[in-house]
This record gives sequence, structure tokens and C-alpha cells, in this order.
Amino acid sequence: MDFAVYPFKRNNKYRLYVRFEDEQGNRRHLSTGVTYPLDASKRERKQAQKRAEKKATQLVVEYFKDYRVQQEQKNRAMLLSDYLEDYYYPHVRSSCAKTTLTTYKKGLRYFLRIIGDHPIDSYDRQMINEYKLHRFDKEDVRKTTINIELRSIKAAFSWAYKNDYLDKHPYKGQDFMFDAKSKRREFKKKEINRLLKQTEGQVIGLVVRLAYYTGMRIGEMTRITWGMVNLEERYLHLPAEITKTGKDRMIPLGKKAFNIVKILENVLAKKIKKDPDFYIGMDETDYPLLQKQRGHGHYARRSIEQKFRRCMNAAGLPKELTFHCLRHSFATHVLEKEGANIYGVSKIMGHSTPTVTASFYDHTTALNYREIADMI
Repeated sequence: MDFAVYPFKRNNKYRLYVRFEDEQGNRRHLSTGVTYPLDASKRERKQAQKRAEKKATQLVVEYFKDYRVQQEQKNRAMLLSDYLEDYYYPHVRSSCAKTTLTTYKKGLRYFLRIIGDHPIDSYDRQMINEYKLHRFDKEDVRKTTINIELRSIKAAFSWAYKNDYLDKHPYKGQDFMFDAKSKRREFKKKEINRLLKQTEGQVIGLVVRLAYYTGMRIGEMTRITWGMVNLEERYLHLPAEITKTGKDRMIPLGKKAFNIVKILENVLAKKIKKDPDFYIGMDETDYPLLQKQRGHGHYARRSIEQKFRRCMNAAGLPKELTFHCLRHSFATHVLEKEGANIYGVSKIMGHSTPTVTASFYDHTTALNYREIADMI
């Protein structure tokens, strides 16, 4: 137990205080109640110091004892909903993208509805298993959706444990996920060619091509404005507020992607020429990159997905292929080429590390090193 006793001059005498750090590392000062006059002898000061140190030991012990009791009572009384609103959601809001917060809130809202709002330290493993089976058996929710919800729930309890809102993590080391087929399926070359042919000359075709040539997520594409486009140096700058990771990202525009952006520039120019009054007073940097085919404003995510699905059906392509598969196709097809750099692909994709990229796509690069196998 580390503390220090020191004198402080007050009202024509010295009062002895104890100084120590609490469990959060904050410095605390408490009076021991021991004093001595300004003209006290060396012996009197020494005796006062001993009494103060004895009292200080008692004060510090009692302080930490009371603190732990208060924390236990606080945690025991804190409902899960209070913890989420007062502590967890503000943390997620400040450190993650808005879409991540929305996903987390949705899963935890379902958890509270099905299991109930209880003190945070009263949840156990059976409850989350009960939630999982309820969503699957009684509400007929897909396994992949439930897996996303379970990860959100587990993340909330992990943060509570890490930050001392819980003494014990009820779900630590437990995997409550369903075994679900991965949806990280890319378009085969003949499939992507068929889709490109089907969408030729259509606005949705420009959207599909931009996604395939850049690896962007649909949520990012719908929020890009012309202020994020640099035609001179041929790149897109995605600010943190529109990315899934909550971090800025630079996306270089290759020849094909650059041509798509130039076409989109012409689309915007025609709209401005046709209806100039609508754009008066607007900042050009706020114009959406993906303009609606009819009317004004940007394409909504659902609108893009609907148009994409109609084109997929018309082309006779598998239903398992989603718009997000264009992003996987970008990474897979790039890495299949000789000399592909997984670090560069990782930066363009916006993954936190190349290890993440490798875990999803490294199977595509192995074949590029066939000459190494021939060296044996």
C-alpha cells in the first residue's frame, strides 16, 4: 500500500494529510486530523508524523474497502440497458463507424426483448443460448443474421469486463455461433462478364462497374460526393464518417474506374444543364457521385440492390451472388494476377491489416508462386 504523509500549513499550524492514488490512478488527499504548531520542536513533529502515518494507514484501507463495496453495489444494481446507454454505446459511437453502432444496437435490442433487462452481472451462458434458439426456432431468422447479433452481444459484455463493469465475463471463451456457409463468394470470370454485358448502357451498370473496379462497399458508394473525388490525381478520398472502419481511406482509380467516374461526371453535367435552377446555391463538392437516374439526389442502398437483383435475374446468375460479392471479386481477381501485392489490396479494401485480407483471399495468391514449387 503506497501513500505519503505530508504537512500543509493552515490557520497558523500544520495539518498532516495523506496522499495516495485510487484504483483509476487519480491522486487523492485526505486529512489525518493530526496537527502541530508552527514552532513545534523536532520531537513533537516526529511524534505527530507517527500518529498521522498510523491514521493514514487506516484511512487508505477504509477508502479502498468502501470503494470496492460501492462498485459491487453499483454493478449489481446496473441494468444492462443502463450500461449500454450510459457507457457502451457512447464508446462505440466515438470509436466505430455509424453503421457499426446501428448493427450493435439492433442485436442488443433483440437480446433485451427476448431475455429481458436484468442487472449486468446476472447474465449467464444459458441466456445467450436461449436467445440463439429463440431467434432460430421461433422467429425463423437466418443463421448468418443470428451470428452477427451474437457477436454484437458478446462484444458488449467483453467491453464491460475489460473496463471493470463486470467481475466475470459470462461469454468469455464461448463460441455460440451457428455453423453457417460463408457468403464470401466471388463472381467467376464468366459470371462477371455476363453481368457486365447485361448492364451495359444502364446507370446500374456504372454502379456495378465502379464497385467491381474499386472494391468499395455499397454503403460507401452511396455516400460519396464530388468533394471526395480527385480527377487530377485519379483517386477517391473516403473520409472516416462514411467508411465501415471509421478510418479515412484512399482509393486509387485505375483506367477502368477512372473512365466510369468521367462518365458519371458527364451524367451530372447533363442534369445541371437540364435543371440549373435546382443546383443554384448548392456547393458542387456536395453533389452525390452516384446521381439518381430520375430526379435528383443520390441512389439509396436499397434502390441499388433492387436494380442489381433484377439485372442478375435477367442474366440468369445465381441468387447467392449479392452486390457485396463484387467487392470480393475485386480482391480475388486482382490477387489471381501475377505480381499482385496483398498489402496494396489490403489498403484499398480498407482492412485493418494485411492479415485480415490474407485470411479471406490468400488462397488466390498461392497459385501465383508456382515457380517457387518448381525450384525443389
